[in-house]
Amino acid sequence: MQRNIIVLGLGRFGYAVATRLAQKGAYVTAVDSNYKTVEKIASFVSSSVQADITEEQALKSLGINNYDAAIIATGSNLEASIEATLICKDSGINQVIAKASSESHARILEKIGADYIVFPEADTAERLARSLVGPNLLEIIEFSDEFSIIEVKAHKSWMGKNLIDLDFRNEYQMNVVAFERDGQMIIDFDPSLEIEENDILVLIGTSENAKELEKSI
Repeated sequence: MQRNIIVLGLGRFGYAVATRLAQKGAYVTAVDSNYKTVEKIASFVSSSVQADITEEQALKSLGINNYDAAIIATGSNLEASIEATLICKDSGINQVIAKASSESHARILEKIGADYIVFPEADTAERLARSLVGPNLLEIIEFSDEFSIIEVKAHKSWMGKNLIDLDFRNEYQMNVVAFERDGQMIIDFDPSLEIEENDILVLIGTSENAKELEKSI
């Protein structure tokens, strides 16, 4: 099912997130007050709108309450970040993800209800470090104190085998919930399907088990 996502603020981070989500098949609305930026991104997302992300009426006119998730991508303007987060939460969006520029900024966003805080610079550094230490690991997302989702390239020892053979649940205490092949994310898959080179597996489990799997690859 296609997800509807609105990205508020099209700086370097917001622009990259919006275009990447669109490439992954999401319905993306990109919003910024700068007309040239909105015009530039128009051909890469589902829709782009020039609007002030701190104006409640402007966002309501976009039907913001109909979106599955909102990404508040502005970080340098603290007031705009807070206002946009409040508007999104008050509109009933289930998942509000906000960019923070500092720990104090993050604490404010958490207090007003942001569901997930991102530090793009720190996250980029972390991904770089992981790619150098473990080249098969693409990303690990800790979505709570207890559970994580891990995205990993198919290891050469997995190729030609299926999920039944590999038995991730018993071997790593992780469940495969999806995998990506040829740019397509597959959620409803046959566990007897053989893993091929360049497949990307998405697994979920406890954070502790995710880290153990990370070490093994």
